[in-house]
Amino acid sequence: MTTPVEAGAPEAAAEAGPPVDHGAPSSTYPAFPPDFGQLVQAGPGMSAPVIVAITWDSDASQASFDTFADTVGGTAYWKAASSEYGVGPATSGTVNHVHMSTAAPAKVQDSDLQAMVTAGVTATTNPWPKPTTNTIYAFFLPPSTSVQTQDPSNPQGGLVDACTAGIGGYHDQIANASLTAAYAVVPSCTFGGQNSAAQQTTMSMSHELLEAATDPAPGQGLTGFDNEHFAFDYFQVFQSENGDACEFFKESFFEDKETTPAAFDYWVQSTWSNKSGKAGHNPCAPVPANEAYFNVTPLAPEGVNVYLPPQLTGSSSATTQATHGFKVANGETKSFMVGFYSDAATSGPWTISVVAATNPILQSQDPLSTQYNPAKITASLDKTSGQNGEKAQVTVNVSSTGTLLKGELVTIVSSLNGVKHYMPLWISSQ
Repeated sequence: MTTPVEAGAPEAAAEAGPPVDHGAPSSTYPAFPPDFGQLVQAGPGMSAPVIVAITWDSDASQASFDTFADTVGGTAYWKAASSEYGVGPATSGTVNHVHMSTAAPAKVQDSDLQAMVTAGVTATTNPWPKPTTNTIYAFFLPPSTSVQTQDPSNPQGGLVDACTAGIGGYHDQIANASLTAAYAVVPSCTFGGQNSAAQQTTMSMSHELLEAATDPAPGQGLTGFDNEHFAFDYFQVFQSENGDACEFFKESFFEDKETTPAAFDYWVQSTWSNKSGKAGHNPCAPVPANEAYFNVTPLAPEGVNVYLPPQLTGSSSATTQATHGFKVANGETKSFMVGFYSDAATSGPWTISVVAATNPILQSQDPLSTQYNPAKITASLDKTSGQNGEKAQVTVNVSSTGTLLKGELVTIVSSLNGVKHYMPLWISSQ
């Protein structure tokens, strides 16, 4: 006697397709070559930076900031963060210490600081050091001075205090009839954290000095990710210098203690390393000791396009740029695989989650997704934990891709022991 077979069962099984290959734990690290974004060197950086430290006599941290400027450029930290981009050791020294004996201004704008450099350099009495292509004028502003800046949350509004707006510093280039020079500005902020204002100042200044050294004329040096990894630029909200990238991709501030070639004990920030990320290590250098890096990578990304409107091209016309990602047309659903990888054994499997159509760090504060490029995308995972060598399937459903860019982000978030790492992926309708 034969067993009855329910009508339609064979066809249903056939439609289900072969089982998904979820890989297996591997002792080869990383198990999969990471498909990781690379910052582009669009123009020259500084080969031998010279830091002109500008401080005020009224600031109790003046001597400490001078020492920071004198020593940071000779540290292993500086070398790890900058040497792959052709930037050599930075120097300063007493001849490059500008001590302001006048009262510090209560409020200052960027134009005031540019004028201060121009006046100092061109002065006939006690002039500031003359600029070269390697000079960075570094303003360590005292606690009594508020940097007034445009409110980033309200571009049509008035000026606000930089610290209140969450701006810990910036760098730029002065270009006028008298001189061309790079400069960095760091106000005295605390941001309500555990670090003191002086510690926060060196953290922010390390960030700005390394950006100024690699991208002295902002946007013309080391800035922006390669075309194949537009998703990384979008994840960064287009703030893609080497310091900015590591404020998003990891908790990158740490206390650096070194004894050779000189004593150094300051809080600093890790910055983006193309070599480290591509090799499967933490993309932010220096890489923490005894901390295995873990993430996932797309296993078969496709060639897709991103539509760049005039707002992003800086011209009067739009363009279409080839990039990597996954093509999912409006109304369609598509699945693809990602591979778990780490650069050493982890304490156990890590969890992954998927965030669609918004930056997982900024969430609803992300202006690109919420205001300029709204999309309706959902995503799910068939496996939510794994370790080096295993795989998970991501399924994406698109009701509508971004209205401005004709595409949107899907980000895989990897988590273990309170540490998070990110892999942004571009979903395109083109």
